[in-house]
Amino acid sequence: MDRDFRRGYLEIDFPAEPFQSGGRLLVRSASIFFSNFWFLTVLTLTVFLPVKSALQFAGYLLDIPKGGITAYLMMDLSDLVLSALVIPAAIYGLMYRLRTGDAPPLGPSLRWGWRQWGKMLWNKFKVEITITLWGALLVIPGVVAMVKLILTDAIVAIEGDRESEPLQRSRDLTEGHRWRILGVLLPVMVVELAGTFVVLDALGAGTSSRVVIALADSLLSVGGQWSTVVVLLLYLGIVPVEKPVPAKKKMSR
Repeated sequence: MDRDFRRGYLEIDFPAEPFQSGGRLLVRSASIFFSNFWFLTVLTLTVFLPVKSALQFAGYLLDIPKGGITAYLMMDLSDLVLSALVIPAAIYGLMYRLRTGDAPPLGPSLRWGWRQWGKMLWNKFKVEITITLWGALLVIPGVVAMVKLILTDAIVAIEGDRESEPLQRSRDLTEGHRWRILGVLLPVMVVELAGTFVVLDALGAGTSSRVVIALADSLLSVGGQWSTVVVLLLYLGIVPVEKPVPAKKKMSR
């Protein structure tokens, strides 16, 4: 897949199942998640665990309370920064698996994640701000904004240098699919929310060590890769597949 690095985008040159059934997509996403579980675990922990551990150590040196607002902000900000690297890396590896059937390569996946990190971080920041501002009005506008922008991560990771406006591209692609997308996202959100409460409970428990907190936070991010698989399948099931243009035959005189 060196050609992807040269061109700056990932080519979809394998059959993708159209997005027709939310239930089927969730089942497929779970199957893909667990069949690539070790890759996603190693990839996520390689990035998250050292940084999360370093942040907890910094919190210990600075005497930052484990259950305080500062600790929560550090956790959320680090999630945003680190996921901007891990998500495109995970999508690269999953695309490799879908394309070849072979095990995803860790090294090239991390290289692609690093290549897309700056663009991914900036667009994730814009998505978070947009959803937060709409959500500040009422819950429903925030949910609508989330559904409209749900494909942004996949667009940045796959379309790469070809797409300069990922947020608008996501709005365009989700048009006409948003109710079914919401039906897919709701169970994913419930599972992720439950996992978040587990981590917050660990943060608030005075007997929990900072090592345990760092590990729990990192493992939560591993579970969060299920949503990465869901978004990838949504994108592949919605985006029109570009067919190669046949070469023109030279006219004989």
